[in-house]
Amino acid sequence: MKYSAFLPGRVVHGSFCAIIFLFSVLSCQTEESKPQKIENSAAPRIISLSGCLTETLFDLGYGSMIVGRDVTSTYPEEAKAIADLGHITQLNTEAILQLNPTIIFLEEEQKTQTQALHSLEQAGITIVAIPTATSLNNALRIAQKMKTHLPIEEQTLKNLKQQITEDSLALGETLNPFTDHPKVLFIYARGAGRLMAGGKNTPAAVIIEKAGGINAIQSFDNYQALTPEALVEAQPSVILMFDTGLKSLNGKTGLEQIPGISQTPAFQQNRIVAMDGHYLTSFSSRAGKAAKELATLIHAE
Repeated sequence: MKYSAFLPGRVVHGSFCAIIFLFSVLSCQTEESKPQKIENSAAPRIISLSGCLTETLFDLGYGSMIVGRDVTSTYPEEAKAIADLGHITQLNTEAILQLNPTIIFLEEEQKTQTQALHSLEQAGITIVAIPTATSLNNALRIAQKMKTHLPIEEQTLKNLKQQITEDSLALGETLNPFTDHPKVLFIYARGAGRLMAGGKNTPAAVIIEKAGGINAIQSFDNYQALTPEALVEAQPSVILMFDTGLKSLNGKTGLEQIPGISQTPAFQQNRIVAMDGHYLTSFSSRAGKAAKELATLIHAE
């Protein structure tokens, strides 16, 4: 390197200007190569079409980024303030596009329930169908799937896993003293004109078994119309309903009017249990708590 451009007490101005220019160019290149800061506008705009998925998103800290939800997304309370898009079978594509979402979450089994997904995907929106299960760790599996589409810290997943584990252990401790297995009949009701009995392989049957009971209907899968014959077969010691379903019948007074109900041991012993439907059967992160609460109610004397 030549030092002739720099002499004591003297600067060769042409060389100095050239150096300043070179430094400026390098500085600009350095700034351009730095990662750009992500502004809030780059945060995902989420639509959730499942109550369980919505609750999980809140668990993971993404509740404030949900811009639209389906009618089943009612927990936590803050979810009710989010734009309600109705039932998944009645989605309005234009209403969804007006929310400018970047990603839509739904349960895998819901894909066949709506025709709107293809149009939304063509509009550049990411559609994520997530497998779900009727298990106490369902929310953790959902969260792990969401992690492939959203930045979720490992510590957040660890905290969720710990909560689910603690709830499962608490459920086991609650069940330990019980030696009996009550026969529980789940009735889905939307007024007296629509009554369904829950058979095998339903979320209601699973949560009943998790709570230490026996599903009273074993002769069919899924749901079938409630008949006096089914009640005779079931002879339940407990009748389980969603609180909204019991309310649609005008409470126990209306329930008594259903043919055959008043002859069941459950009704005669006033063993009618009503719980929030989402809490009871969505198998969210609170599934262990729901099973524990149900266990206490169905084993009560």
